[in-house]
Amino acid sequence: MKYAIYLNTTLPIRSEASEASEMVTQLLFGDTCEILEESDSFVKIRNNGDGYLGWADSKSLTEIDEETHKKIIDHPVFRTCVPIADIFCITDKTIYRLSAGSLLPLYNPEKSSFEISGKVFQIHPTFVTYLPESNKDNIIESAMLFVNTPYLWGGKNILGIDCSGLVQTVYAMNGFALPRDASMQALEGVKVDTLEEAQPNDLLFFEKEGRITHVGIFLGNNKIIHASGKVKIEQVDQQGIYNHETTKYTHTLSTIKRV
Repeated sequence: MKYAIYLNTTLPIRSEASEASEMVTQLLFGDTCEILEESDSFVKIRNNGDGYLGWADSKSLTEIDEETHKKIIDHPVFRTCVPIADIFCITDKTIYRLSAGSLLPLYNPEKSSFEISGKVFQIHPTFVTYLPESNKDNIIESAMLFVNTPYLWGGKNILGIDCSGLVQTVYAMNGFALPRDASMQALEGVKVDTLEEAQPNDLLFFEKEGRITHVGIFLGNNKIIHASGKVKIEQVDQQGIYNHETTKYTHTLSTIKRV
C-alpha cells in the first residue's frame, strides 16, 4: 500500500481523473491518504480521515512510507483553531496559510513546530488546539468562525464550504470524526424526536424527495447555522428552515441527531 500526505492549503478531490471533473471534497493541510490507483497525472485516493474516495493531482501530494504514516495516525491530534493560520516553513523560507481545522502532523507543542517529509514548519501556539478527546463545549464557537464563508460544493475550507463540509470540519475541530456527506452523517448519533427536545450542537437534517440533502448545526432558540449560499444563521422550526427575506421555507426538516 502507498501512502501520501497533503502539505498545502486545500486540494480538490474529484469524482474522476480529470481537472474538468466535479470536485466532491477537499484535503486540508496534514490530511493523509492511501493511494489506490494511478491514471496519468492523477491518483485515486482514500482519505484516512473519513474513508472518502476520489481522484487527486499526484503532483500535489507528498508520498510517505508506512512507518511515517503510522506515526502520524498514532500521534496526538493537533489542529488549527483560527480562520486562517500562517505557518512558516523553515526549510524553504515560505509561508503557508492554513484553513481552520487543518491537521498539524507530528506537532511538538514544546517547540511549536513539526517536521514532516524533510520540511520543518513553525506555527504560533495560539493558532493550535490539542484534541485529547471529543468535547462539544466549543462546537458553536468553531462554527461561528465560518460565518459568511461562500458556499462551495465539495468545499471544506474558510474560503468555500458546503453544508456537510461545515459540519464535518467543525466537529473535527472538537475531536469528533464524522463522515463526509449529509446522508452519511444522518446515520450517526442518537435520534431526537422533536425540535423542542433538541439541544445546541445537535445536527438537523433536511430532505428533498425523500433523500437527505442538507445539514446544519442547531444553535438553540430556533436558530441554525448552515451553509446555503453562504454560511449563515437562520430561523428553524419543526417544518424546516425559514428565510425571512423571501418569507419562504427553503429546507424541509427530516431528522435530528445528537452525536
